[in-house]
Amino acid sequence: MTDPRTIAELEAIDDRRAAAAIAKDRATLEALLTDDMRYVHSSATVEDKATYIDRACTGWYDYKAFTVAKRDWRVWNDTALCNGEVRIQVVVKGGAKDFVSRYLQVWRREPQGWRMASWQSTLVPAA
Repeated sequence: MTDPRTIAELEAIDDRRAAAAIAKDRATLEALLTDDMRYVHSSATVEDKATYIDRACTGWYDYKAFTVAKRDWRVWNDTALCNGEVRIQVVVKGGAKDFVSRYLQVWRREPQGWRMASWQSTLVPAA
């Protein structure tokens, strides 16, 4: 069984990551994402760390809110997986989007702490 303290720590860090994306906080995103991070959007767009941070911090993505519906964590030593569901409200190149996504997130414990290594999301069709 995964230690509840580890899950609480990971959820707090993930909440910081989401808040940093909304605030366009480049320094926090740099600190919380691994250097080899891959971000796969529900549109199938794939970005590396530099591209994702640049787009998140310059307004390409203007995140308004991330509302977590659920998170299911599995942790093995220095690797954590999270299967979750989140409502994302974002403006992309001037167009507002409001959708629910199911995702798989990979976190890796590095010397500087837990950092997100991968995000892959799938759009949940509107009911």
